[in-house]
Amino acid sequence: MDRAGDEVDTRAAAGHPASRRDLTDLSAAARDLDRRIDQHLERLRRERAQRAADIPDQRLRPSG
Repeated sequence: MDRAGDEVDTRAAAGHPASRRDLTDLSAAARDLDRRIDQHLERLRRERAQRAADIPDQRLRPSG
């Protein structure tokens, strides 16, 4: 209860979402974050592959 004597929803303060909509919003945010992470990792893989292709293989050069 708050100071006026009204009941207060303390579930959110205790770490429990206040509603099903909150869970839906959190799920959507988690999916979006997963998608963004996957896109970022894929970009890093492409960049790494491109850098590897740009660097000649040192083992193929004749020594001396």
